[in-house]
Amino acid sequence: MLEKAAKKINLDLFEQSIRSKYTGKVYTTCLKKYFEFPSSRKFLECKDLRKVEDNVIQYVISLKKQGKGFSAIHNYVSAICKYYRTKRVYLNAKHMNEYLPEFKKSKKDRPYTYEEIHRLLDVADERMRTIILLLASTGMRIGAIPGLRLRNIEKVSELDIYKIIVYENTNEEYSTFCTPECAKAINEYLKMREQYGEKLTQSSFLIREQFDVRDPFKISRCKEVKSNTITTKLIDLAERSLIRQKEVLVEGSNKKRAEIRKDVPIAHGFRKFFTNKLYEAGVKAEARWLLEGRVLLRNDPHYVRQDENLLEEYQKGFDNLTIDPANRLQRTIQTLKVDKSRIDMLEAKIQKLERKHR
Repeated sequence: MLEKAAKKINLDLFEQSIRSKYTGKVYTTCLKKYFEFPSSRKFLECKDLRKVEDNVIQYVISLKKQGKGFSAIHNYVSAICKYYRTKRVYLNAKHMNEYLPEFKKSKKDRPYTYEEIHRLLDVADERMRTIILLLASTGMRIGAIPGLRLRNIEKVSELDIYKIIVYENTNEEYSTFCTPECAKAINEYLKMREQYGEKLTQSSFLIREQFDVRDPFKISRCKEVKSNTITTKLIDLAERSLIRQKEVLVEGSNKKRAEIRKDVPIAHGFRKFFTNKLYEAGVKAEARWLLEGRVLLRNDPHYVRQDENLLEEYQKGFDNLTIDPANRLQRTIQTLKVDKSRIDMLEAKIQKLERKHR
């Protein structure tokens, strides 16, 4: 009993030492798998670094024989090293990583096309429509969506868009923007929630869990949606819209649908779409990186830009990031109207100057 209690305490310390929820889940799973390795238990309290490292190396070799790839085994080694660090035992990760297999990209992937995103939107409800347009027009990672609250979106009135603060109050915090098309979807989704009786505040989640419209109690309790739930919903939409073939898993297989690689990553494909469309629109590289929340540039004073300049760059990609052709056409018409009004103003000024100098 004492041994089990001690193990539980150590695992709690391990989990508490990891800031990211997603990383914590992955590392905990990897560590539990390591505990199942026959010789691992006798080294859990061992202070002889070489013996522990040799055992981890044997575990790495066994994973290679099972056909595990570089990334998967690297996660196992990182999780094991993290566990021992909580016990103030520091393993030589560089030495153990030498036994990892050669890194090979398992499959070339590509971004979504306009047609594919349009087909997803055709079968999506208000909530998933908002999520899809958020991912496509901001390029944010799927893990950022659950933490977004209404205080993190700020209306840019003159453009009918939102400025969005991602990863609020963390070292990874950054600002990005969404398209008018996405802003409209956000407004409709929030209006729908209010119509069913939810009282929206600045602390309300931008995207909430699904709720039963007949249950006032659940409607009033705005709970955070899980990123795994969003991923599952995206897979279902992709299968229903026939842009992804439904996978029939063999009985006894330990694979999940979300782990099966496809040509288009179910969530990251939107981020690839965002990057490619900004590039095609001629948005400057450092602006693209800041809008994507790249860590390396965010704290570099050489590349820090004011939001006004960042917004100016983002506007170049409005048309490219708009999914519905009708919305793109409407934006083109609006742009032409603005250009025509400017030309009319210039012509009026020229005529005024000509009359003055006659």
